[in-house]
Amino acid sequence: MAKEIKHWIYYFLLLPLLSLLPPNLCRLLITKVIIRFDFKYDRLEKTKIVLENMRRIFPDDPRLDQKVEQNLAGDILQDAATWKFLFASSAKKKKIIKLEGREYLEQALESGKGVILLTGHTGSCVSSTWGLGLHGVEVTLLANDSTTDPSLSRANRLLGRLDLYTVKKYCHRPAITFPLGRDINMTASAARKVKSLLAANKPVISALDVPPNLTSSREKVLFLNTKCKLPSGVIRVAGKTGAQIVPFFSAWDKPFSHDCTIRFQEPFALSSDISKDMQKCAQALDVMIMAYPEQWAHWEVFHHFLDDAPDV
Repeated sequence: MAKEIKHWIYYFLLLPLLSLLPPNLCRLLITKVIIRFDFKYDRLEKTKIVLENMRRIFPDDPRLDQKVEQNLAGDILQDAATWKFLFASSAKKKKIIKLEGREYLEQALESGKGVILLTGHTGSCVSSTWGLGLHGVEVTLLANDSTTDPSLSRANRLLGRLDLYTVKKYCHRPAITFPLGRDINMTASAARKVKSLLAANKPVISALDVPPNLTSSREKVLFLNTKCKLPSGVIRVAGKTGAQIVPFFSAWDKPFSHDCTIRFQEPFALSSDISKDMQKCAQALDVMIMAYPEQWAHWEVFHHFLDDAPDV
């Protein structure tokens, strides 16, 4: 079956069905159908890459194979989160997505200089943005424009538009999208929008774990006990504006369930030393990934983060 046809079945038939099933049936549909018949990705190739990259960090973990399987399943569960959120009632949505530590965001906003909500692709990162909006936290998301990415299938791009619509609906603000690393003018335009929002003391969400081969601004850090490069553009903007950094991450509460918890962490201000600032930000993400290694979506591209990785 052609990949394009598989993706239409996957994104607009199997994922909606997955969002309606209880955890036990979710597990069967993911493992026995979606993964087995390669609806999302080539399972053998992806398993090999994820296993190799996780082994770099956890060489002696006896449960590594199991964590790789959970990681592949979690990737699919994230895709279905869009449909789960759209189908659920208002009361059910708040039960699906819980929020902790909101006082840290309120504390940071008291500075009056804006807030960068620093996150990573962990747990239910897909639904965490509109989950914040559901709980009354109006935020602006910075995101790669997947809706125009020619490397993605048409079905994938259409789901991307649905995601952006959901962000705007619940956060009451459109996401700022730009083709990372591919258009200097659009990147500069996005930076100006971010500065404007911070000047108005508005919170902006930015992921730190964007593969550095997709960005033009990067900084060397120690990440997952490994010398890596992480994108530094938004952190540089925050340093210039005096914005507070508030790390927040989402995590699945239990396997094959869409229930998740979004947790804010204590805010911190940046210094004038970009290297130290980046290391501090990397450490916040590092702690989350080490606690939930099977829930990090970017094990497949971790080799791109390595300091000695060639530019693509």
